[in-house]
Amino acid sequence: MSPSDAPTLCETTLQQRLTGAAAHCAGRGAQLTAQRTEVLELLLRRGGQAKAYDLQDDMQARHGRIAPTTVYRALDFLQEQQLVHKVDATNTFVFCDHADHDHPALLLICTGCGRIDELHDTRALASLLGTARQRGMAPRAVEVKCLCTGCQA
Repeated sequence: MSPSDAPTLCETTLQQRLTGAAAHCAGRGAQLTAQRTEVLELLLRRGGQAKAYDLQDDMQARHGRIAPTTVYRALDFLQEQQLVHKVDATNTFVFCDHADHDHPALLLICTGCGRIDELHDTRALASLLGTARQRGMAPRAVEVKCLCTGCQA
């Protein structure tokens, strides 16, 4: 999804999310540097989901040549701080709007258009985690492939 295709995020909401992310990191004893903030900002400007190379392209448009490792290191940090989730099924990163909850992500992935929605259904997640634990597993994320209503038509 290119920035022009992404859902519009007003500047006030964008700044609130960035300020909240910085406070979240500070509360955990971590620092959201300018470069990490920029990667998060670009992710948000792309509707909250993007591939690392798309974020690299966005940074290069602003600054010239940027190594992929620059973006990946920032994304690794943002994952550690629970501000983004990596979606293995699509090799995409998505913004997490409830980073204060310490649990695996429950993600719905449309195989038609690539839309990704994070569910906040604690009962469904608890059931899945309970079953996984009974089988000796500790999931980091639950990814469910499906079709959104737009792609079903």
